[in-house]
Amino acid sequence: YIRKIKRKLNKSIISKIIPKFKLNYNKKGVINFIDVGSVGGLPEPWNSNANKVNFLLNFEPNESLKKGVNFMTYNTAVWEKEEVRPFYIYKGFKGTGSSLFKQNFEYVKQNFDILKERGSKRLANSWFERSKLIKTSTLKCRTIDSILKEEFPSTVFHFMKIDAQGAEYNILKGSENLLRSCTGLHLELFTIPLYEGIALMSTVENYLSKFGFQLVKTFPPHGSFNSQNDCLFLKKEKHPIYSPLIRKIYKID
Repeated sequence: YIRKIKRKLNKSIISKIIPKFKLNYNKKGVINFIDVGSVGGLPEPWNSNANKVNFLLNFEPNESLKKGVNFMTYNTAVWEKEEVRPFYIYKGFKGTGSSLFKQNFEYVKQNFDILKERGSKRLANSWFERSKLIKTSTLKCRTIDSILKEEFPSTVFHFMKIDAQGAEYNILKGSENLLRSCTGLHLELFTIPLYEGIALMSTVENYLSKFGFQLVKTFPPHGSFNSQNDCLFLKKEKHPIYSPLIRKIYKID
């Protein structure tokens, strides 16, 4: 915990004194960025390249509505359609693992002997305890397309990152207008059904191919039972400005 606190303090100090950690530093930002599930600020590698971000739109239902010159935090849950849905809050660590989907206890029980050999032993052995349901709340959900039409009718967003504990596919289905115009996506996708009813990586990859996206980088597995991977998707038809910049930020040749 002490190391984590030190890292957060260092990150906070660095972000205030080093230009590359500042949004749109000296108005050199190019990318309009959407971040769904944005607790803790911009993820890497974008935090270290924040000066390349012209505008940042966060979606985080547990934070208050905030607006600035170069950012907006929109405190609404996003989904494939506009409706009120249950949100399951699990014990986890400070609620990590909470989701619009139920934890898949039956699947884990039936396959635990195999699953426990995948990834961290500590995470495997503590999964049932961490996955206890603490409470269920309700969230009013909207689609990203409807929000963009209302709040940013003339803005083109070039990149979207989603970390939503299994709801990535559903959020994408409510973002199809955005998918036609944006260049890149950073998604956390599951390879095993750790939550009930979620779409797995292969399904999402097939869906995005219809919009001209291809999977260009799969990061190492992480999470309980190595259940998920961060994935970078880029449009097959390269944009002369945004595609090379995104590749450079992710260090892709």
